[in-house]
Order: sequence, then structure tokens, then C-alpha cells
Amino acid sequence: MERYQTPDYSAHPLLNPALSESDPTAFRLLYRTYLRILHGAERYIDFLDRMLHPPGEAARSFESNLETARYYLNEADRYMNGILQILPDEVRGVVEPVPEVHGSSDVLELLSMIYANSDRRTRFEAQRKLYLSKLFFDVDHCREVQDGAAHKRYFESLLDRHLFAHSTAHHEIEVCYDIAPDGVTMRYQIGGTLRPGQECWTFDLHLIDLAEPSRRILHIYYYSCRFKKEIIPYQYRRGRTQYAVHPTEIWSGLDRRRNGSIVSKMIRKGINDPRMIRDLIGAMFIVENLHEVEQMKEVLVDLFGGPFRLRNVADTLAGEERPGDAGSYTGEGYRVFKCEVDVLHRAPSAPDSLPYFFPVELQIYTLETYLRTIHTEHYASHQALKRRQFLLGLVPYIFPVLVYGTEPVTVCSAEGTRVASGGIAG
Repeated sequence: MERYQTPDYSAHPLLNPALSESDPTAFRLLYRTYLRILHGAERYIDFLDRMLHPPGEAARSFESNLETARYYLNEADRYMNGILQILPDEVRGVVEPVPEVHGSSDVLELLSMIYANSDRRTRFEAQRKLYLSKLFFDVDHCREVQDGAAHKRYFESLLDRHLFAHSTAHHEIEVCYDIAPDGVTMRYQIGGTLRPGQECWTFDLHLIDLAEPSRRILHIYYYSCRFKKEIIPYQYRRGRTQYAVHPTEIWSGLDRRRNGSIVSKMIRKGINDPRMIRDLIGAMFIVENLHEVEQMKEVLVDLFGGPFRLRNVADTLAGEERPGDAGSYTGEGYRVFKCEVDVLHRAPSAPDSLPYFFPVELQIYTLETYLRTIHTEHYASHQALKRRQFLLGLVPYIFPVLVYGTEPVTVCSAEGTRVASGGIAG
């Protein structure tokens, strides 16, 4: 509980409500900026121009700069609205943003609240809003994010040419499954009649001929590649006998709503530079068994240039975890092979330039370990993981104890622990 009440603000000092004590240099620099732009419109215009545009470019109009700043401040408001929707009902009213702050879309006005308002909550929420808007601006202006969609297309084209081009069959199959008596392992059968207590999932199976010399057949039950900015969070909606994907727009109010997941990860992981996020692009493969996991590893390692291109390998499929293999919010039954691969790419717009690397996170599951992540009552459920990440990783930074008291963090940490222990709501 203590780590949730006193989070580490070293990467995000402007989320610390005690900024003047914890980082007096940052506090003084911000105050100096406030004083400069407070006494003269020309200085305010110059400040916005320098903050929003590259040095040396022609100055924009004051109205244009105000509009740009207003856009990112409004994105921060929409992000907070999305967070409120995910909070437990009993704390939502406790942390509802102060109307004075929520309704402001002017940088100078918010700075005035930080330094001239007597209410601590108002001061913090103004500081938080300015900082969140800064993070959204940073993500939009990160080259790795801007190029992410093109990198994803290139990565997928490599898989199409060198992996899925060898598909000998492609069809849907149904897998029925339930939890074994040990409470962790999944029992499943392919096809057949759904028995009481089972859930059913439809998979898009590819049979891949790995060709000479082995003539092995690789069963890929599921494959997906996503760019974090494009993600629509989803949940599983239960029908009479089956589960299906049902899109749910958690950040539906954001104009560039997919940036909400990037900003959240930056806060949770203590990352203050979006260029440091290594899983902007991720690919997931579901294969039949551990033997096929090894085959899938060999195919991908060979395709992308050999083992020297791999980094941050974590393998929990064997059941023996090393420190750091599993994330801090991962359920006990979660098993996966995961690594980052550096993909060498030459930009089509600069054919004579040197190629450069971009990272892709690879995840490989067996069919059985993947079923653990989608079973609604299993504590390794992906839904439960995402809820734990939010409740335990984000709430202490957004709603700190020094401002809101212990109730929001206490309730959310208890809810996150309940989810982690398997008490997942149906």
C-alpha cells in the first residue's frame, strides 16, 4: 500500500503535488516563466511560439498559437473524462475535476491557478492539466509515433512474404475450454459439443509449411499486429455459448484518442520520452504447443537477422520465471515468450540513405496459455491485467494522497488486488 501512496515522481515531477519541495529547480523555472508572460502580451506570444514550433520558423499568429495550445489542453480534459469512466463508482465523485480547472483552456490562466490560488486541489489540478497536455503534445511530435503506421505496414509485408505466403490451409475452428482442477491450466478440445461450464472461442487457423529440410507444419491459431496509436481497447461480450470481440472506446472523447494508451503507459512505467516506448508496434502469435513455440522463434529470428537483433527476452512458458520476466501486474498463471526485435528498414522516401532500426515487441503463446488470457474467470485474463495496470499503476499519480486523501488509492488498490486474486466480476 505504501508504494501506491508515495509513487516515484522522478520521471514525471510535474505530477507531484509537492513540486516546490521535491524539485525546487523545476518549480522556480516554471514560476519564472509565469512571471515573464504575466507582464506583457508580447512575451506570452513569444513563449507560445517557442513552445509549439521549431526555432527559427516564421512566427505564427497569437490566435493560431492559442488555438493549438487550447487543443492539447482540451485533450487533457478528455483524457481525464475517460479515466473517470473506468474508476470504481464509489470514488468517482471524490476526484471529479474542479470546474474552474476543467473549464480552462488557457496556459496563462492555468499557471495563475498554480501560483496565485489558495486551494491546494485547484493548484494541483491546474499543474496536472498542463503536464498532461505536454505529454499529448510530445506523443504527437515523436517521430517514432509519426512513422509507426508505416513501420507496421512494412513489418506486416515481411510476414506476408516470408511466413504467410507458405500457408497451405486457412480456416476457422472452434475451441471449447474450461479451467482444470488446479485452477491454472486450461482444458480444451477443438470442435465438438460445448459442455456445461465451458467457454468457446473461434480461431482463424493458418497451417504454415516450413518447407525443407524439415517439412514441418506450423499451426498459427491466431496472429495480430497492432500499432499502439491505432488500438481500440476491447472486451469480451458473452453470448449464449460463445465469446466475441466487442470494441469499447475508453478514450472516445479524444480527437487522437489512441494516444491515451501511450500517455498512460508513460506515466505508469516512469517514461518521460515517448521515443523510449519499445512496444509501439507489437505482434502476437498463438501456436499449438511448446515445440511449435521453438519453431516460431526460429522462423522470426532468421527473418529479422539472427539472435543479435533480439533484446529484453522474457520466457515464462517453461514455468520457471527469472526476476523481471513477468510484469508487476501479471497474473500468476500468465505464460508467454516475449522479446523485442530490431527491424532494419530503409525509408522509401530516402532510398540512398542508410537503413535504420525500429523495434517490434513479439509475443508467442501456446494455445493453452493463450486461453488463460481470454477466460473470463481466470486471473491471467487480459481484461483483468489491463484493469490492474490502470488501478494500481495510474491512479496514485493522477489522484495523489496528498491532494485527495487515501480513499481513492485505497479503494482502487483493493479493487486491483481483488482482480489480481481472481475475483473478476462476471
